Amino acid sequence: MTQQQPLSSKALRPITHGRVVAVAFPAFLSGITEPLLSLADVAIVGQLETAGLQGGVALASQIFTFTFWTLGFLRLSTGGYTAQAFGEQNEQRLFAVLWRGLIIAGVGGALLWLLAPLFWFGLNSVMGWQTDLRPSVETYLGIRIWAAPAVLFSFVCFGWLVGHQRTGVVLLLQAFINLTNIAVSAWLVLVLDMGVAGVALGSVIASYAGVALGGLILLRLGIIGRAGRSGLDGIWQRADWLKLFSTNTNFFLRSLAIAVAFLVLFKAADWLDQRGGLDGVSTDTLAVLWQMFGLIVYGMDAFAVAAEAFSGEAVGAGRRDRLLRSTRLVVFWSLVSSVIAAVIFATAGSGALAYITKLPDVLALSRELMPYIYFSGFYMTAAFMLDGIFLGATRAGDMRDSVIAGLVVQTALVLVLVPWLGMHGLLISVVGFMKARGVVLMLRYPALVASVSERASPETKASA
Repeated sequence: MTQQQPLSSKALRPITHGRVVAVAFPAFLSGITEPLLSLADVAIVGQLETAGLQGGVALASQIFTFTFWTLGFLRLSTGGYTAQAFGEQNEQRLFAVLWRGLIIAGVGGALLWLLAPLFWFGLNSVMGWQTDLRPSVETYLGIRIWAAPAVLFSFVCFGWLVGHQRTGVVLLLQAFINLTNIAVSAWLVLVLDMGVAGVALGSVIASYAGVALGGLILLRLGIIGRAGRSGLDGIWQRADWLKLFSTNTNFFLRSLAIAVAFLVLFKAADWLDQRGGLDGVSTDTLAVLWQMFGLIVYGMDAFAVAAEAFSGEAVGAGRRDRLLRSTRLVVFWSLVSSVIAAVIFATAGSGALAYITKLPDVLALSRELMPYIYFSGFYMTAAFMLDGIFLGATRAGDMRDSVIAGLVVQTALVLVLVPWLGMHGLLISVVGFMKARGVVLMLRYPALVASVSERASPETKASA
């Protein structure tokens, strides 16, 4: 039986500063395009000048985004296992990862269709929509849910491409989906006068158009034909399915813990408003700062994606030296980006706040708290970069534990510091959340390195 040729020899190329930046930069551009979708939907509906529509679409869009964010484990597990198969240069395993992800996406999308009415009923019971928002929320979500399989398919496709270090293709697909969404939604709403339904339908059409383009790209690269020949034989390995189920479960629990951490922050800010009769100043300030914080998170996450790709490659190749080098390089570039972000926000952040909010009290408090944003890259580096390293190694249990530890530390700091220091205490708790995550992963990093099975590299074999 002849050995199949690997899909690519990229796994054997040296890990350099240039390669890290080449993977991270498209990932950064792809990440910052995501919030534009919700903003575009809200802006398009705003042209109708009908009360309640903008608020309803904004709320419904956030619900949809959050719901599918918790299902992002599909992207995470697919990316990690793909990177390992890529480093191992095991083509059968590489395509089996793709097929398993697509199967889960198809079944998951169908289940979301079936369970949607129950989900909306529970959501309505818990949240109790305002009378003017409920019709637009229900219309938007009722149509947007039909994009579920396409969104999940995209998660798998994006993860598989990240594992190949093809973040440029991910950027192309993300940009295509976003631009299609804006164009189609604008046409349906402003030309055909479909209102909220047009915005939701535009998103659905864009999602499936993105899947179609992704399929065409894979077909042109010759990947689809090879996936059929190589991947189908290894799909139904019971041990691999059980391992994938365990990994996805831990990633899902990690996502839930992060969601709870966000909820704790906003509940604490709401408590400050109620205690001080501040009429929403604390919650509005937290929302404003979160927009600024998010820009730095996208930068951090881009290098975490690079860490994921290169660490998974190293684990699959059985190369501890490559794992250690990828760790050093992504931490270096994360710190460089942190310095750049600190300089930008220190010089322009205060002025930028004036464009985000016009409320004097919110603006004053936001400016007072901006130093926590200036230096956020430095206290997030360990958490984000090690997250990427552990993700590439698919050490989902360690990642879950780090977030749970962060949640415990954050909650304790909120309870102790917020009544004493107010919003300063709240943001100190965010620092604690990030630092705790980083500490847990740093303590477990030596075990990760030791777990990498050293194998002779292809270069060594060739010279033997």
